[in-house]
Amino acid sequence: MIRHIETWTTGKDYFEQQQFKRQEQGWKLITITSLLLLGLVIIELFWLEPTVSSHVKSIFSGVFALMGGVAFVLWLVVQVIPIKVRWQVASLALAGLLGGCWAVLFPLLIHYSHFSTFYVYSDLFIFLSVVAFFSYRPAMYLAIGPVFCSFLFAGVYLDPTHEALTVLSVASRLVMAIVVRECLYHWFHASVFHEYEEQRLRLELASVSLVDQVTGLQNSRHFELMLEREIMAARRHHSELTLMIVSVEPLRLYTMTCGHQAYEQLLQRVTKGLRRGIYRPRDFIARVGSDEFAILLPDTDVGGAEMVAGRIQRHIHRCCDNLVKADLEQPVCVMISIMEWAPNWNVNQMRKYMHDAINELRADNELDDQDNDNENEQVDVIARYEPISRPG
Repeated sequence: MIRHIETWTTGKDYFEQQQFKRQEQGWKLITITSLLLLGLVIIELFWLEPTVSSHVKSIFSGVFALMGGVAFVLWLVVQVIPIKVRWQVASLALAGLLGGCWAVLFPLLIHYSHFSTFYVYSDLFIFLSVVAFFSYRPAMYLAIGPVFCSFLFAGVYLDPTHEALTVLSVASRLVMAIVVRECLYHWFHASVFHEYEEQRLRLELASVSLVDQVTGLQNSRHFELMLEREIMAARRHHSELTLMIVSVEPLRLYTMTCGHQAYEQLLQRVTKGLRRGIYRPRDFIARVGSDEFAILLPDTDVGGAEMVAGRIQRHIHRCCDNLVKADLEQPVCVMISIMEWAPNWNVNQMRKYMHDAINELRADNELDDQDNDNENEQVDVIARYEPISRPG
């Protein structure tokens, strides 16, 4: 079975994938075993039963050749069928071919050669058809249906003295085939959906552990994974990489004034402004602190990062100013620190400088709060962060 599922896969799609995989296995099983059974019939017909007339042998050879020709035609037809329905049609074609040929051979050989072993071969074919096609009911019935009809024809018309016994025998075989098929299908259906639910829960847990529950942005854990990947990509391709730390004030004052629920609503508005300011799919936004956000900008220099920072400030103001002014009578202040990655920096150094930049922004915020006790006005900032000591 498939052990991994895509995030977009539904339970129905996953079950159809498993049906297809199971049918592929069934095709191999029924093809190989049918050839083996036909080989046993050929051995018995041509070598172990010298009394069989050449007429019967000719009929058998003709039916076998016809089956090969029909199989080739069906293979050509399946090749031009759209992929979405190809496996269903292939199963029906294979089941109809094998079931029909076996149904034709059975009365011929029973009538002309009186093969008692052919009943055993037919029962084996029915059992193998149920095992091969149980996950797709129409194919299974198409495989075994002609054989049961052949049983009835051979019993009723070729041996009318045992008509009731023939009907009872065919009915019991049919009931057994249906019961076995339903048991196998129930097991298959339950196991597939159990595995699907297990894989889906694992994906959801993995996704939740990397997403901030309030903003819906990626969290600091996911950001560190992406930071390592982007640094490796920048070093490999000799490209530029810029990191922005965004701090929004006065989130703490807004929390104390309006409560935690209002604070979460404001964070969601900040998130909307951040997302509107980022255009490229590869740019990565994460919440790395209570009031801080980090943005990775691959293939971007400081000049490009400053343009993005200005755009982000404008969108955050549009999303948040009216809400904050209604309660604090002042707009938000968006302070952004821009850090350019150097080729001789490793992941640990970049991570350390990022935390230094966050602490510096927090210190600036506390200083601004003290300086603006009497003036309810703060100024946006876009600054380039320079580590105190650059390695190398």
